Amino acid sequence: MSNSPSPLNGRNLTRAGIAGAVLAVLGIVLFIVLWVVLGSFKLDAMPRLFASLCIPPAVIAGIMGVYILVRKPKA
Repeated sequence: MSNSPSPLNGRNLTRAGIAGAVLAVLGIVLFIVLWVVLGSFKLDAMPRLFASLCIPPAVIAGIMGVYILVRKPKA
């Protein structure tokens, strides 16, 4: 019986966890900032909530897309 290597490398898993945590915190901060900024423009609650919930995931998706396109492939 041979021990096959685990597909989840500890170092890569840690880096992915840190990146996920950073993106999660970024999403929360963007939500709060948008909520406050849109509130200062005297918007109603529903448009504020809609924008504050939809824009942070779009920003995170954009960051991930740029990362995937810019990342150098391993040879």
